[in-house]
Amino acid sequence: MRSGGREGESSDVRSPQGADDPGWEYKRSDRSRRNGPLRRRFRDLRRRVLSPLVPLLVPPLLRGLGWTWRVEVANSERREEVLEAGDGCVAVLWHGRMAAAAPVFAGVNTVILVSMSGDGELANTTLERLGYRTLRGSSSRYGVRALKAMREMLRGGGAVAITPDGPRGPMHKVNRGAAFLARDSGLPIVPFGFAAGRAARLHSWDRFMIPLPFSRVQVVIADPIRVDPDATDGDLREVSEEIGAALVAAEEEAAALLGVEADW
Repeated sequence: MRSGGREGESSDVRSPQGADDPGWEYKRSDRSRRNGPLRRRFRDLRRRVLSPLVPLLVPPLLRGLGWTWRVEVANSERREEVLEAGDGCVAVLWHGRMAAAAPVFAGVNTVILVSMSGDGELANTTLERLGYRTLRGSSSRYGVRALKAMREMLRGGGAVAITPDGPRGPMHKVNRGAAFLARDSGLPIVPFGFAAGRAARLHSWDRFMIPLPFSRVQVVIADPIRVDPDATDGDLREVSEEIGAALVAAEEEAAALLGVEADW
């Protein structure tokens, strides 16, 4: 809706979904808009300063943390079926769970899809230093080269790990990339849910979770989702919604097994 505001303020008014008070309103001031470019410049400066340090510091830190975590897979036989059997699959997990997922995908024939963005370059270098195989591309839009590489990986019995709400969100908004790849390859989509007993969470769009030292990390692997080779674009949208629901359910189950609340 629209409402008049004081001089120097925007007249845009937005009500949060489900707000109980019909009189509630939020107004964005002109000053907040003027500060936007300053915030972006600060963020870019911070990224330039920290980017060279992340690939050097994060891998040993994550390895050290991972050695202390007590990782429990609720249905470990399914991990063997989908990751170790050599049949291939499209593994999906939320973008904010990549740190917690590191021990689960270690030592198996998996390639991780990493975006072509600047943040993706940083993540790619970090993952490679952790010993993971990576592939640059987008889970929502593939280049010919990336798609060919993923097809070869899947046909060779490997797994492709995708964060379907990445690289920049919105959080838990699933794009059609995983469904498209599953239709193209004929292999199942396998959702992975994660929860931690104690964790730090970054102030990022994905609420990136880093389990604290000696924390329990619970993993739940949901039932595989298959896509008909003749699926239409509309069918792929429905499959994507199914993927999102399966990921949420898996994480809720993981949190319940730990006796904690889901953290989104």
